Formats: sequence, structure tokens, C-alpha cells
Amino acid sequence: MITRRITLFTLAFILSMLAVTTAWAENCETIRFQRGHSSAVVEGVVPPDSGLCYQITTAAGQTADIAISGVNMMFSIEGVTDAQDKYRFTTEKKTYRITVSQLMRSVMNEPFTLTVAIE
Repeated sequence: MITRRITLFTLAFILSMLAVTTAWAENCETIRFQRGHSSAVVEGVVPPDSGLCYQITTAAGQTADIAISGVNMMFSIEGVTDAQDKYRFTTEKKTYRITVSQLMRSVMNEPFTLTVAIE
């Protein structure tokens, strides 16, 4: 009986996270670099019950440096890493989705600054 409840709870949690992730992915904002620049800064506010989605398109073999500042903030890069405040990786030729959210859910909106540099 307890095992069944745990299984049902786990399944419901996973399905709800997939729904949230899908909703975020549909509303991804593309980060664009100004001509001649290799980095961009995005400032925003994340509500307590959701996240924001950004995307970048890269060539193969580039180095991406991504960092977020703000109290209680993190980002995840789909298929690369989760729950980071700073991360560096070598890119593939593809579009990466970056989800910005609160690390520990609070009752208030949280401001952030996301810095993305690609060289």
C-alpha cells in the first residue's frame, strides 16, 4: 500500500515536471549577441512557481561560459548540466536551452543577471 502511494506520487511528480519543462521550452527567448561581441547579459525576474527559458545556438568546438548572479538563483542547460550558478563547456553545433529558476522556491520574485559568453 505504501509502495503504491510512493510510486503514484513519483509518477505524478515526474509527469508534472515534464509538463512544466514543456511549457518553458515553448517560450524560450533567443539570446542574441551584438555585432562584434562574444557575450551577452540578460537581466530578469523569476517568479517563485516557474522558470524562464533562454536559448543559444552555437558552432561545434566553441567554449561556452555561463554564469548567473542573484540571490537563490540557478540555471540548467538541457542535456548538459543541472542546478548551476557557473558552468563552462565545449559546444556542439546545436541550440542549447537554458532554464533559469530559483534554487530554493521562495514566495517572492527573484531578480537575476545571466551572462553568456561564447568563444
